[in-house]
Amino acid sequence: MQQSRPKRPFGVTIIAALLLVNGLLAVVRGGQIAVDFYQEHRGSIAPGEVSALAEDFSLLDWLTLPVTAAGIVMAWGMWTLQPGAWFATMFLQGLYLLAQLYDYGQGDRPYGNLLITVLTVFYLNQRDVQLVFRVHGAAERRRREPLGPDRIRHDQ
Repeated sequence: MQQSRPKRPFGVTIIAALLLVNGLLAVVRGGQIAVDFYQEHRGSIAPGEVSALAEDFSLLDWLTLPVTAAGIVMAWGMWTLQPGAWFATMFLQGLYLLAQLYDYGQGDRPYGNLLITVLTVFYLNQRDVQLVFRVHGAAERRRREPLGPDRIRHDQ
């Protein structure tokens, strides 16, 4: 008997789309920053000066690419209801929240981003959303596990 996939809630579709769009925009922004940096310093960087110039980048600048790549992978995981996608997305939202609070402390006012992050966390914590990811994960594990004595049918 084949178990049907649970239906993806509309909100999970929206979150997956937001993760994908955010990731793609960050890739474009990162490429633009790299091009601007290259054009600004073209021909003027001596071999020993690269590390001195890199010191100007903040921790958030260095984490942009790995977090962006993770966000794009998590968008796919949310779209396909992968079991670990819920936890990974919650972790990413925590990182986003820390970065936004840091920006707020620096005088920036990321109210819109804060609102989206908080609403995402609240939505992902709703029971029916958590259940979709748990049920899907349990079904996947059952399919991959070898038949043990507790899973053998005794119809005789």
